[in-house]
Amino acid sequence: MNSAVPGDNRESSVDGNDEDRERRKFLPWWLWILLAAILAVILIIVAILQPWNTPVVTTTPTPTASSSSSPTPSPSAAPTPTATPKDMGQGTFDSSMIGFLSDTLNSQNTAVLAQSPTFSNPVFVLAANSGLNQNMTPDDAVNAMSPMFTPLDPNPWYLALPDSVLDSYRSGPYGDYFPLGAIVAKSHDGHVFSFIGHDKTITTMFMAASEDLLK
Repeated sequence: MNSAVPGDNRESSVDGNDEDRERRKFLPWWLWILLAAILAVILIIVAILQPWNTPVVTTTPTPTASSSSSPTPSPSAAPTPTATPKDMGQGTFDSSMIGFLSDTLNSQNTAVLAQSPTFSNPVFVLAANSGLNQNMTPDDAVNAMSPMFTPLDPNPWYLALPDSVLDSYRSGPYGDYFPLGAIVAKSHDGHVFSFIGHDKTITTMFMAASEDLLK
């Protein structure tokens, strides 16, 4: 009958404990692999849930030169200067013109000025103290004369004005429209015409609703 030796048992127990402690120092290889896999999964989840914030760089587009060049402004036409008797060829009227214009004005039959070749085409018309200052057709010029007449009023016109009256007109603001040789007519209520031209042709007609505008 065998009996265990107490000393031997204690030595075996001590050796066994030492081997267990040595085994605990090293994990099995499969456990390392499992831990690495778990760590990789955690990193992937973190990367998905909290992506890296990459700063966004915005670039300002550089303006490019337009292929079409800026339009070159075209030179504006020089304004046409207001015509004056000095450049309208004031000459000597035919001796019959005074009687013809007297009959025309007193009868108010101004249409004959457009029907006959009395008005040049165009004829320059200017009205004192108004915006009328332009070349017109003979018909339009006749229509522009309408405010100078009172319907059913004979409105006699005087074409033989004294030099003192003509001089007062020439010294006023519209003096250029009363050159020597022009036919000037004044109505009994103060309307004034000045016809400028030559022979039997009127190239410029000046009119004032009141002679007060001429002084």
